[in-house]
Amino acid sequence: MAPNLTTSCTLINDPLQLERLSPEWMSLLERSAVNEPTMSAAWLLTWWRVFGPLGGRQLRAATFREGGRLIGLAPLLIRRQLYRGHLPFRRLELLGTGENPEDEICSDYSNVIAERGKGDRVYNALVQALARGQFGNWDELIVPMADGAQETYKMLIGCFKGAGFLTKSQIVSAAPYITLPRSWDEYLGSLSSDNRYYVRRSIRDFRAWAGDDIELKCASTAEELEQGKRILMDLHQERWRSRGQPGVFTSPRFRQFHDRVLPQFLTEGALELLWLEVRGEPVAALYNIIWNGKVYSYQSGRRLNLPRGLRPGVVVHAMAIQRAIRMGLREYDFLAGVSRFKRTLALESRPLVHVRVARRSFMEYARMAMETGIARTRGLRRAMRRMCNPGGERTVIGRTGEAAYGAGD
Repeated sequence: MAPNLTTSCTLINDPLQLERLSPEWMSLLERSAVNEPTMSAAWLLTWWRVFGPLGGRQLRAATFREGGRLIGLAPLLIRRQLYRGHLPFRRLELLGTGENPEDEICSDYSNVIAERGKGDRVYNALVQALARGQFGNWDELIVPMADGAQETYKMLIGCFKGAGFLTKSQIVSAAPYITLPRSWDEYLGSLSSDNRYYVRRSIRDFRAWAGDDIELKCASTAEELEQGKRILMDLHQERWRSRGQPGVFTSPRFRQFHDRVLPQFLTEGALELLWLEVRGEPVAALYNIIWNGKVYSYQSGRRLNLPRGLRPGVVVHAMAIQRAIRMGLREYDFLAGVSRFKRTLALESRPLVHVRVARRSFMEYARMAMETGIARTRGLRRAMRRMCNPGGERTVIGRTGEAAYGAGD
């Protein structure tokens, strides 16, 4: 009979100690249900080197062990956050999240890491450590962009609820994806007739313009990495400048993060930096990550000064999907966002969930009162507008941001 092991929680405040954990970290990630590139040591340690010194962030990572074996990791930090510019909250959040919007790297599928089958023990140990003050004083814990199709986030919320903490979760985005079949024809057959026509027409029109001088290149050396990175940045920035927006590569910290993480992924065989050339000139580029049998399409760019109606972004994605099928990969993930090309190419979608946990404290009740007052004021203003203009109509224009992932049409 297996011994009843106690789950221990050890806090890590020293970044060097967290770095030394990398081999165990990566072994745990492979045994977990959240084996994502954005939860890897390369991604999160690089993020800490770039963003950790900013905004008063302090490392509060925690390891969870049974009999010396690492079964969980909470890569957390703590910092001060002002609600509505007034209420000071001590926020615990995951590494890889919480940057300023102009620097945001978008770490989709963020979560606490737990070995499969041991999530309840890891999450309960985390909750108990937080309740007894092992992490120091804190007011709220944020887990943004968790995979809503996984049971892990529900288990995490359940543990906090059971301990009496206030919890809230809401779907904030969606990640379209393709469960890859055995052939390209089988994939096309899974699309709706309209989407299948759109993809075939995009490829046909592009090949009619480009002729036979088409080449899809993939960076495999340090020199090719630098070449592909310049192409990606130029094409991405061209796309966003045309819309009067800066594009993500104008952020020095965004560039610095990817300048550091891309060579690591290349060395590990996890980087798929592609660019499509016609007559020797690049017309589209993709920054993909290959991880755990999946392709994650993280970033893209394309030329604009092409004949009207050509869709190089769709074509380069189609070629990357064909490449993934040939490689025997299981999924092509477009990550967060619902732009047209994603809806056209994807076959399914998973929700992305924002989780917030709060202590029952004076500051939390003050925040709730403030939010209630603001909601009532807004309702009163709307009622007054209706009274002053009973027959009028008001149009609200929403904005969907996908700056981190580029455009694919």
